[in-house]
Amino acid sequence: MGTILKQELRRTRFSMILWSAIAGLIIFFGMLEYPALAQITGAAGLGAMQDAIAAIPVAGQLVFGVYNVNLGDPIGYYIVMYYWVGLIVFTHAMYTGASMVAKETRDKTAEFLFTKPYPRQTIVGAKILAALVNLLVVGLVTLMLSLVGMLPITQDPAVLGQILLSGVGLFLTQCVLAALGFCVSALFKSYRGGVFAAMAVLILSYCLMFFVQYSGNPLLGWLSPLAFFEISNTVLNGINLLFVLLAAVVIAVCLVLTQRLYRGKEMLG
Repeated sequence: MGTILKQELRRTRFSMILWSAIAGLIIFFGMLEYPALAQITGAAGLGAMQDAIAAIPVAGQLVFGVYNVNLGDPIGYYIVMYYWVGLIVFTHAMYTGASMVAKETRDKTAEFLFTKPYPRQTIVGAKILAALVNLLVVGLVTLMLSLVGMLPITQDPAVLGQILLSGVGLFLTQCVLAALGFCVSALFKSYRGGVFAAMAVLILSYCLMFFVQYSGNPLLGWLSPLAFFEISNTVLNGINLLFVLLAAVVIAVCLVLTQRLYRGKEMLG
C-alpha cells in the first residue's frame, strides 16, 4: 500500500498546489475588496447596501452567497468569502474522490495496476488515503490563508475562533464529498461518466443546501452534505454533533460500497 500511496501523492502534488493556489487567489482578492467595502458601509452606506442586496431575488442571493448576511460585520464578510472559496474546495473534493480510481481507466493504466500482486481492496485503500492527504492539504492551506487574510480586518479572538471552527466543518464536508465521489464513480465503467455523475451530485447538493438555507430550518441539513456544516449556522451555533455522526455514517457507507463495487468491477479492456 505504501508504494501505491507514494506514487499517487506524486501524481497529485501539482493538482494540490493548483487547487490551493486558486483558493488562495479568491481569498487574496476578497481581502483586497474589503477596504472599499468598509468605506461604503460607513455612515448610512451599510443600510443602502443591505437594501440593494434585499432587492435581489432570493434565488440570486443564495447563488451569490449573500442571503441573510450582514456584510458590515467581519464574520458576515467571511461567510461570503467562505462561500466562494467553498466552490473551489468542494469541487476539488468531489473531483478528487470521483477521479482517484477512475483515472486509471482514462490513462489506460488500469490493466497494469489491477494485475499487480495487490488485492483490489489494498489498491483502493491506498487511493482513499491519498485522497485524504489531498483534502487535508487543500483544507489547511485554505484555513491558514483565511486566518491570515482576516487579520487586517479583525483581530477579535471570537471571530478568529469562529473561523477555526469553520475550518473543521470545511474538512468534514470535504471528506463527505470525496467519499460520495468515490462511490458514484465506482458505479460507472468510464472515467467521464463517473466524473460527470459526481459533478451532478455536487450541483444537486448545492440546490438542496439553498433550499435548507431558504427554509431557515437547520435541522433539514441532512438533505445535503453541504448543509451538514453550513457556514452561517456553524459560526453562530457551532458544529452539531448529530451532523458529525451523520457525516461519519455517510463516509463509512460510501467507502464500504466503493470497496465492494471495485472488488468485482471489470477494469480491464
